[in-house]
Amino acid sequence: MSIATYADLKASVANYLNRSDLTSIIPDLITLAEARLNADLRARDMEARTSLSATAGNAYVTLPTDMLEMQRLAISSIDPMRVLKYLSADELATDYPSSSGGMPAVFAIIGAQIQLAPIPDSDYTLELSYQQRVPALSDTNSSNWLLSAWPNAYLYATLCEAQPFLMNDARLQVFQALYQQAVDGINQVNWYSGSTMRVKTR
Repeated sequence: MSIATYADLKASVANYLNRSDLTSIIPDLITLAEARLNADLRARDMEARTSLSATAGNAYVTLPTDMLEMQRLAISSIDPMRVLKYLSADELATDYPSSSGGMPAVFAIIGAQIQLAPIPDSDYTLELSYQQRVPALSDTNSSNWLLSAWPNAYLYATLCEAQPFLMNDARLQVFQALYQQAVDGINQVNWYSGSTMRVKTR
């Protein structure tokens, strides 16, 4: 059978396990599988950009809830765009001890927030490039890019999570090997398939 939707995935997991009594458990196994996939994948389709608003007098901006890893933060409401430098929280506190305002030049990550320094002297639009979590499957979100392109990764990740629940350790290595093969295939997809890229020199 094809695995194109959340319902298809649940049915396929039940078929592979040859169990008809796990209807209430399989959604939890898929949730655990998604946590595993988010930890292991570094796929091109996980790259995302979003705009954030920095408000005058407020040093803090809330990060997207689906962010796994930050790649770049820049002020996009000025021309040219200004890329901000990352500092640890201690470095930011040492280098910018004053509460005076200005155009932000650096940032730190404090929990689920970005701390900007200097404190914004005006409203700014920020562009955040980051690695995004795989959108979770559910009855209302029946598919996503990963299930469409790599259903094997979803299936084997879920089957890996099922084995400890079923106390079937003997099968775990089999599904783990298949899962790892799928993850390696996704992570090895080329970013660029044209001619060899070279650093530009002057």
